[in-house]
Amino acid sequence: MKATDIKFVSPLDDLNPENDSIDVHVRLDDGRLFSFDVATPNNIFFSMANEGIDYYFGVPTVFVRLLNKECVEKAIQAILTEDGGRWLDVYGTLQSSGDD
Repeated sequence: MKATDIKFVSPLDDLNPENDSIDVHVRLDDGRLFSFDVATPNNIFFSMANEGIDYYFGVPTVFVRLLNKECVEKAIQAILTEDGGRWLDVYGTLQSSGDD
């Protein structure tokens, strides 16, 4: 399983690479399209402080050291290849089966 296209929903230049989050769409070689929530750990701490809460939950987040093309692509590649690709269904949200 390989990614044929990785698209960032927002321009990376508009983000803080050390404290931000972004949605990423990944098209696989079998035609399926998945979306991922990608963030830096600092962004989760910032979000909790901003909302005045001591917890975080939601869509499973892919954490990267820096929010840049290189780190995000490495994380997506690891999701697709490590442990037989089992992380795809944990972190990815299927948007299109490729048959639509």
